[in-house]
Amino acid sequence: MKFLGARSCCLLLALTLTACAAVRHSPARLQPLALSGQPATRVLAQATRITLDTGYTRTLKAGGRWRAAGTVDQGDVYRPVGDVFTLEGAHIHEAWLVVRDGVLVGFYLPAEHGYSPLGATAPLRFTNP
Repeated sequence: MKFLGARSCCLLLALTLTACAAVRHSPARLQPLALSGQPATRVLAQATRITLDTGYTRTLKAGGRWRAAGTVDQGDVYRPVGDVFTLEGAHIHEAWLVVRDGVLVGFYLPAEHGYSPLGATAPLRFTNP
């Protein structure tokens, strides 16, 4: 049986840890919108490709519909309409957009009641339906 050298073992370990990177998040309290009518729905004007801190990529679809859900300390929260958006790491998490001043800054994870920051923020352009 042939053994791996130290350099090969380190590389294999690094690849394994990268493949299993967890989606980091911290507790966040969602302040829901007041229930006075239907929350605003916005349409994403163009496709936006984002790279997550886990190394995975996601594309927000052009024409994707997002409904205002409330706010967290980091920004306004939008949930997908008629779709599910997820983040992938060691596990898969349902995620809603967190937008501040027209820039995607992270995600609200509704099941975890948490906020996951996006290292490489991305500008978003919404239109009204």
